[in-house]
Amino acid sequence: MKRICLWALLFAAVTLAGARAADEPKPAEAPLVIDLPTLTQDGAEQIVAAAKAKAAELDSPIYKGAKTKMHVYVIGREGTLLAGTQANGAWPGSADIAMRKARTAWFFKLPTRTIGELSRVDKEAKAPLFGIEVSNTGLISFPGGLPIFNEAGVLVGAIGVSGDTVDMDEEVAKAGVAKAKELGEKALGKVPSLTQAGAALIVHAAVKKAAETESAVYKGAKTKMHVYVIGREGTVLGASQADDAWPGSADIAQRKARTSWLFKLPTGTIGDLSRLDKEAKAPLYGIELSNTGLITFPGGLPIMDANGELIGSIGVSGDAVGKDHEVAQAGVDAIGAKLKK
Repeated sequence: MKRICLWALLFAAVTLAGARAADEPKPAEAPLVIDLPTLTQDGAEQIVAAAKAKAAELDSPIYKGAKTKMHVYVIGREGTLLAGTQANGAWPGSADIAMRKARTAWFFKLPTRTIGELSRVDKEAKAPLFGIEVSNTGLISFPGGLPIFNEAGVLVGAIGVSGDTVDMDEEVAKAGVAKAKELGEKALGKVPSLTQAGAALIVHAAVKKAAETESAVYKGAKTKMHVYVIGREGTVLGASQADDAWPGSADIAQRKARTSWLFKLPTGTIGDLSRLDKEAKAPLYGIELSNTGLITFPGGLPIMDANGELIGSIGVSGDAVGKDHEVAQAGVDAIGAKLKK
């Protein structure tokens, strides 16, 4: 009798646990694509105008008896220029500095002054970021660059100002940020981007395809690929390297992804437009030298959402370019099939 009761209790417990498990919601799948808030061109132009007006009010400590002469650059969530201005008579060298200030603030979501405080040995922080200036093709770590956030504290862009003392530069940049806050949502739009989960799906599909594809280089073996997937901001979201793949293909794969991202075109198409022996007769001849170096042979593909908007790109290298393209296409097809559902 006791044994029957025990079995009955055990059956009831298992049944109850099963019922609870059935009632519990399953964890939601991570989104493959998200919308990123960003400054619009119109918003950026209004921010630049506010910064320009502030510069025109400030007495310059350098140009005695005159106002400051500033370069102002505003970039969006993708890190590219949305609006800018240059005062007549401003130092030409400040154009580069202003842009680098904006990009530095965008890279690290911090004021350039703060990065300077963290990289100098004579400051209170004692330089935990000493030498950071040489990263990312060169940063600026003195004041004049500020990140711009929306009301939720999410980065939407950045402003960089240069042309006078750094305190004057920063004061002008702050006027731009104040305008962004005043405009609020009116200055903002959205751009879609792959998520890390979306990139992982693409990398998995590309790696699977590479493992099934006969190599044109390694006779009797499968391809050995590097795969890079980047998002709307042009930074790596997912990557993979096959055992014993060519080390030099890591750079090529990443440049392929970046080339496709920069121009929203397959790298093979850019190659067709830049070679004299192709039907197009090279209207883009020499484009490879732009943007710190492009790759213009197949293996890089842009990734679009269902509306034809760029959400990221993939670059593959490690075998003949036709094989690279096949593997990249498998990644694009995988995310495309998911987004259609």
